[in-house]
Amino acid sequence: MWCDRLTDAGWRVLPTEDVREAVAAIRAHMVDLVLVQLPFRGVANMDLPRVLREIAPLERVPVVILADEPGEAERANLLNGGADEVISQSTCPAEFVARINAQLRLKELHDEVAQSRQELAESLERERCLMTRMRRDRAELRELCTTDPLTRVQNVRSFCDILGHEFKMSIRYSQPLSLLMLDADHFKLVNDTYGHPTGDYVLKELAVILQRQVRQSDVVARTGGEEFGIILPKAGPKQAGKFAQRIRKEVAAHRFAVYGHHLRLTISIGWASYPADAEVAAAEMIVYLADQALLVAKETGRNRVVAFGQLDDGVRSRLVRQHNQPLLPAELPPAPAEVVMSEK
Repeated sequence: MWCDRLTDAGWRVLPTEDVREAVAAIRAHMVDLVLVQLPFRGVANMDLPRVLREIAPLERVPVVILADEPGEAERANLLNGGADEVISQSTCPAEFVARINAQLRLKELHDEVAQSRQELAESLERERCLMTRMRRDRAELRELCTTDPLTRVQNVRSFCDILGHEFKMSIRYSQPLSLLMLDADHFKLVNDTYGHPTGDYVLKELAVILQRQVRQSDVVARTGGEEFGIILPKAGPKQAGKFAQRIRKEVAAHRFAVYGHHLRLTISIGWASYPADAEVAAAEMIVYLADQALLVAKETGRNRVVAFGQLDDGVRSRLVRQHNQPLLPAELPPAPAEVVMSEK
């Protein structure tokens, strides 16, 4: 009778007397509502609604109990046991259909919410993957912008930015700052004798030696072809001098094994320190003074360390004037003669 009423109301009914068949139908997502019709005594003691909930945890399948005339206590027990609705056998057909419709509307709303939650979870997962990829791409881009592609140390642009920041910190907190500028001696001879691939390998290994010698707070950068700069925050003249000598000796003692050849290499180092060198008034000034000390080291025999503060007062004054006063037009070197080329 009840199956006929449901069929007349437009629903497809799957009648069964086997609990296993009902469970299989729920697992197969073939039903939208379960109607249990049993004698009242059996219904009152059953736990079928809870079992059905556990079988289909991801979907809400309404469970309606069709029982004899249950009292208030029995009805409360059934609802507390997991049933969504308890309908009396004496309920009129119109109310029966209306209650079933109400449960199906609730299921439809529940399914819509579940679908929305699933779509939201998928969207959040896509956003999470996108953010992870963006962070990885941003890190790679930052590395490309700040790292020398050959030696994997900081490039000259990053070197200037870091030095400017460290110089400001030194002024603000009254802390020393030293800068080493170093150059590989006779490096052109390496390239001319063994080829540029060998020279590139030597530069890579030299960068590894430098990074191995510095502190975690120090910064190694490639500032030119075979030139490197090392920023030493919170390092005064005494620390910088010892550090420079240690690096020079380490490189001189190292054997560069390249493509079956064993090479020896020396470096020249010039350095300046703030505030020990009173001439240092800006970040670019400490670079200039360290570079000038490096030139002196190259001109006086190479494989040595020269501190700007160790130069004669007259030399220091002249170098500062050269930095502060640009060349006058009469002092500029002559322009190259114009060359005109024609095709025959």
